[in-house]
Amino acid sequence: MAFATFAAAQAGVGANYYVSTSGSNSNPCSQSSPCATPDYVVNNKAVAGDTVQVAAGTYAYGSEVNFTKSGTAGNYITLTCATRGACKIQNSVTGNSTVVWIRGSYIVFDGFEVTNTSSAGNNLGFYVTGNSVSITHNTVHHIEADCTSNGGAGIDIATTSGSGFVIDSNLVYDIGFANGSCSGKNTVHGIDFEPGGGGGGSGAGTITNNIVYHVLGGWGIQFQGFTTGTTGSVIANNLLFSNGNGGIVFNESGGTLDYNTVVNNTILDNGTNQSKCGIFEFVVSGTHNVYANNDAYGNGGGDYCFSTGSQSAGISVDPASGTTFANWKADGSGDYHQKAGSPTINNGSSSKGAPPKDMDGNPRPQGAAYDIGAYESPY
Repeated sequence: MAFATFAAAQAGVGANYYVSTSGSNSNPCSQSSPCATPDYVVNNKAVAGDTVQVAAGTYAYGSEVNFTKSGTAGNYITLTCATRGACKIQNSVTGNSTVVWIRGSYIVFDGFEVTNTSSAGNNLGFYVTGNSVSITHNTVHHIEADCTSNGGAGIDIATTSGSGFVIDSNLVYDIGFANGSCSGKNTVHGIDFEPGGGGGGSGAGTITNNIVYHVLGGWGIQFQGFTTGTTGSVIANNLLFSNGNGGIVFNESGGTLDYNTVVNNTILDNGTNQSKCGIFEFVVSGTHNVYANNDAYGNGGGDYCFSTGSQSAGISVDPASGTTFANWKADGSGDYHQKAGSPTINNGSSSKGAPPKDMDGNPRPQGAAYDIGAYESPY
């Protein structure tokens, strides 16, 4: 086991605990004598400000894994994979269930692979019902949801109240994609942000630098306002492509969505199944949302469908022209960094909330202005 490459999303100020597939939960969870499972350490050992470092390996569960402990404002509990992307959390459960359920608040969950191994699938990769949770640098895939009215998502924020949610630099793909029953459905999404969905409250969130593709039954990102609605949220510098319903949807369900910012996103060839829009305002009454400097092309229902808003300073570039990416592939196997001379370079906005780093951790901007998309070019 190795913990040498650990880099926490938010530096802890307390103790460090360690987890390894060769460990035991009867151990003291030290580096030389680690524990066996991440949830045991978070729920039974960690307190506000502590860091739980997980060694590379597969952590398989027979049911959904729950994280119930909370940190505090300014002193999060940080759970991180020591070798980013090499810690797999999986289960094989089916039906209306999840792989990782974060019930606690003030938690950072950084650098994991999250998946379900059953062909029947479950409905959720991450399910968040706590407050002020950061989900960063994770890979979420093959969540083959049942595509019923239960809904589903790769990452689902569904807390009853709160704010301070961060969904940054995640790779989300094959969500309901192999399940043919998702065809014609719109209830399964890549990232589903719906604070207040449990019956109260509103929430603000930051959804940045994510790559989402192959979501058959819904949207790349659904942003839904319940009860009192959502203000001050940011959706910026994401790359969304080949999703069945559409790219980004703003959907008011009893609460106004207003004063939110949608900038620097690349939204390509979505609506492959239901021919919906690149950015779609579905019954949005708020008139102060900002939509700017996005690159949208080839979306089945049109690139922009607004009820009250409008797009400004955007571009529309066919990725198949070969001018944008190092290696464009619509199936997710490409290299989505910009090539030299890409029209997305220096064409972004520095609007409030635009991320200070890209998906690789490089600072923004590198040139005269922000780039559009998940990566910032050095050119």
